Amino acid sequence: MIPNDERILASSADGAIAVPPGETGFWISSQNRERLSRIASRSERGEWVNALIRGPKGCGKTTLAREFARMFQRPYHEVHCGAFVDAEQWFGKDRLSNGETWYRKARFVHAIETPCSVTLLDEINRAHPEVLNAILGLLDWRRSMWSDDLGYKITVARGVIFFATINEGDDYYGTNPLDSALRDRFTRTIRLSYPPRGAEAEILQKYGLSKDMASKLILFANTLRKATNPIPVSTRQLLVATEELKDKASLRDAVETAIINGIEDTSMEKMSLEALQWLETNPYVEDDQEIIPVGENNG
Repeated sequence: MIPNDERILASSADGAIAVPPGETGFWISSQNRERLSRIASRSERGEWVNALIRGPKGCGKTTLAREFARMFQRPYHEVHCGAFVDAEQWFGKDRLSNGETWYRKARFVHAIETPCSVTLLDEINRAHPEVLNAILGLLDWRRSMWSDDLGYKITVARGVIFFATINEGDDYYGTNPLDSALRDRFTRTIRLSYPPRGAEAEILQKYGLSKDMASKLILFANTLRKATNPIPVSTRQLLVATEELKDKASLRDAVETAIINGIEDTSMEKMSLEALQWLETNPYVEDDQEIIPVGENNG
């Protein structure tokens, strides 16, 4: 076990890394909760743990890492990998102050030097492979590397966990395939999907939507997700629709604003409008309502 006072001491130093707040209604399956618990236990024992989080857009990949840190009271740092253009950004940069140049250590280094902290490499495959190569030594059993700029050997503190999220598929532009050496360093993988219909409806209700309207939105989302040519409606998009409805938008306007207007494929847009029209003509939607077969010729 890593003493709590050691964590507090490390997180209160320069470049403090804080425990994040929770997020209302975030759903984690019981199986993934068990996986996260085992990851936390291994970290507490001082083992090195890297975990890759996969899943469709808007299913909560980034939030899962943040929620892990909140659940287990871990200092948390998030790196937006797509913003990195050169390897030196991992470690720090030169700053100019009062006519003098000085080197400022990057927050990433502060984070991984904080015992039992969590660092998320968000959308890791948006960084150029050469940028990621610079930290390979921090991600494997060595857990360390020499920095010429800092002038010392960076060592990952005991109990630090690395999570990484990845967006995969032809729909994502600006991404790079992870080479086998990097992917092999993430020895555990957590796959996410959208919550079950009942759980997803409860999330929308916790954000202030009525039960009937939440049921309608979830039915609409699952109709598109399970269509012949699926449209991945994310929980994030449903929450935007929820905000629109709370601001007195009609069901049609809320769904068009949050989901349909962003669909680039005209045939899929038409399919979505058909599904929406079906909902509008059925004002009462039960929770166990079967999903309508959208995208098929039903005669």
